[in-house]
Amino acid sequence: RTTPTLGSMVVHSLNIFDRRGKTLFTKTYSSQAAQQGQQLVAQNTSDEDVLAEQRKLVFGMLFSLRELVGSLTPEEEPAALHSVRTGASTIHNYETASGLRFSMYTNNDAHASTSKGSDAPSIRDALRHIYTEIWVETVVRSPLYRPGEMVSADEARADVAAGKFDIRSTNFEKKLDAFLQSMPWFR
Repeated sequence: RTTPTLGSMVVHSLNIFDRRGKTLFTKTYSSQAAQQGQQLVAQNTSDEDVLAEQRKLVFGMLFSLRELVGSLTPEEEPAALHSVRTGASTIHNYETASGLRFSMYTNNDAHASTSKGSDAPSIRDALRHIYTEIWVETVVRSPLYRPGEMVSADEARADVAAGKFDIRSTNFEKKLDAFLQSMPWFR
């Protein structure tokens, strides 16, 4: 097992939520997170149920903290929640005007997340790029896309037949992976 070098960061996962907390997309990147999922399966725990519950808790935490930040922010300034840092990890958050929330769960590497004095974009800039350049281009501009009619990451494949838009029918994930792997802080 290798440890992250200065300037690299372990990205554990990326989640995209709609304004109501429905998980539109989720992807696990780190081997550590994948091993935890395998341990759940070995314990005869429903992997998907546990992961779905974790995503609901993440959204609930982000929603509650955003409300708290909004109540503490002066009225003339916009309220924003950019990241939540714990002793072990950080959740970076980017919220769009339409209420979509892009959250990236990483380890705590301060050098990689700020990118001051570097040509590499910060995590916040990367999340903004994922929304404006990848999500909008591949999902929103898809001729099959209809707002509010997307298959969530927690729903079964059978819902596609019910006329819902499936993000897996786009090249969003391929472009997302290529973008993240091009970042010097990604590992």
